[in-house]
Amino acid sequence: MTMPATLSDDKEDLAGLAEASGKSLGELAYETLLDRMLSKDLTPGTVLQERALGHEMRISRTPIREALARLESEGFVTRHAGRLLIVRDVPVQELMQIFHVRALLEVEAVALATDRIAAGKLASLRTLFADQMQGPIPDGGNHWDADDLLHGTIAEASGNVVLADLVRSLRRKTRMFSLKRMPERFIIGSQEHLAIIDALERRDAPAARQAMALHLENSKRSILQVLGKI
Repeated sequence: MTMPATLSDDKEDLAGLAEASGKSLGELAYETLLDRMLSKDLTPGTVLQERALGHEMRISRTPIREALARLESEGFVTRHAGRLLIVRDVPVQELMQIFHVRALLEVEAVALATDRIAAGKLASLRTLFADQMQGPIPDGGNHWDADDLLHGTIAEASGNVVLADLVRSLRRKTRMFSLKRMPERFIIGSQEHLAIIDALERRDAPAARQAMALHLENSKRSILQVLGKI
């Protein structure tokens, strides 16, 4: 196991970034650590220590603890001997397996939701994505919130609580591939979301299944491109 790499001296402190961006320190600490994992600055096997990371980022241990808890829940770090948090190697194969299961669940969820989801909710979702497409590319967090609202609303409208919980859990594991890392997905992803909404508004379950399957397949392919696998 290796000790944490240090931040470069010229990197802006997170407290300043938080004030400028309006994000919480915990969220910025999460994004910073995740970026370092994806860039291999923090390699698999690296021990993550709250005190050391807080010193490097010039913030208290509380937001570091929040960030590490989130990374652990998403499967990017793991506990060793019940105490040490260690960067985990997430194989590409595992990510693809997650998308395979997500496709099985979310394609079924959208079919179940077709006759259940309220027209008013669909109208609100349509307005949300249409408005985003009219302006500049939104902040990654705001885009994720909209994306999460759509997928979460559909999962909940399926009427299957277990399915909805599984969808939420699996989505957390692929959240690292957000708009920040795949900006090219903004327009086409929004169009795919609107196609799903179109099918739901028509109460067309086969079309909703097809639109959801296409959306998830395209998301998976974009992740493979980010990882340099295609």
